[in-house]
Amino acid sequence: MTSISNLSAELKSVWHPIGRADSFGETPTRIELVGEAYVVVRLDGEIKVFADICPHRYARLSDGQVVGSNIQCPYHGWQYDANGRCAHVPALGIEATLPPAQLTIPFVQEKYDLVWVSPLEPIIDILQIPEWEDESLTRVWMPPIDINAGAAQSIDNFLDFAHFPFVHAGTFGSEKDLLVNEYSTERTQDGWGFVVEYPHVIENHEDPLVKTGAHPLIQDRLMRYDFRAPFTANLRLELPLTGMVNAIVMWCQPMTLDTTRVHIVMIRNDCHTPADIQAAIDYEMKIFTEDLKVIEFLADKTVPLDRGQSHVRSDRHTVEFRRILLKLLTSSSAS
Repeated sequence: MTSISNLSAELKSVWHPIGRADSFGETPTRIELVGEAYVVVRLDGEIKVFADICPHRYARLSDGQVVGSNIQCPYHGWQYDANGRCAHVPALGIEATLPPAQLTIPFVQEKYDLVWVSPLEPIIDILQIPEWEDESLTRVWMPPIDINAGAAQSIDNFLDFAHFPFVHAGTFGSEKDLLVNEYSTERTQDGWGFVVEYPHVIENHEDPLVKTGAHPLIQDRLMRYDFRAPFTANLRLELPLTGMVNAIVMWCQPMTLDTTRVHIVMIRNDCHTPADIQAAIDYEMKIFTEDLKVIEFLADKTVPLDRGQSHVRSDRHTVEFRRILLKLLTSSSAS
């Protein structure tokens, strides 16, 4: 049986988000990714990411500080420039020949207000989010959430819609949505993602006209899922009755075997005031908390990809999710 975990080696060859770009400054920050530690710091205003280890005596650079244009190790004061090269060793003096010490630098880019890291050369590009450039929509960021589950488990749950009437009975789930009707899964041309469109019904407690009786509680909702390996999904929701559009984008950062950091942005057309934004965050957090009551207590932190679990027709797209991740784990390009 082949399974994927947060520590699967093939995850080093794909892009992962590590945090909002505006959350990183001149104070070194330690982050974890696929079981390894990195330090994120701004040098001369530009974000730099290095392996969080000084090659001299293996101290954590994230416990150091910025000195001029360099990051300084807290142990012996060795300094490294923006390219990771040793720039100063206090014990040797200013005019000394420097050792050829070099920090390990992963692949780094900024996209969608996030810093992305791939420890090795990435073989898959980042999912395109068409709603991002739509000026009629408002970006509502959730705070990053650390969960006790695997990244694959979190995305698997996000993609699944057969659990809505059960797990989300306290928010939008409806008994009238028990039956999962036929639907199709369209794989992307490069094979690293898929699209699913599915209409269903929900209990729309976010609609203020429900309380007045002007709108029914049970309302039609259109869903479109765009998934891209390894752990990104964009769920676009449309409610024809209210005209609401909400694209919920989830990116998962595999940190340690047991811990994943979840980054979520909602891109909506109904958030116009700070109160609207806070209400949207609170409601989405309530839904996410419902999911955590299940996924944080699954049997282990891995997802079997080829066998070991039972599947039915309503799992068609989450089976495709497993096939794509199996492709990643068995790809000769990632080995």
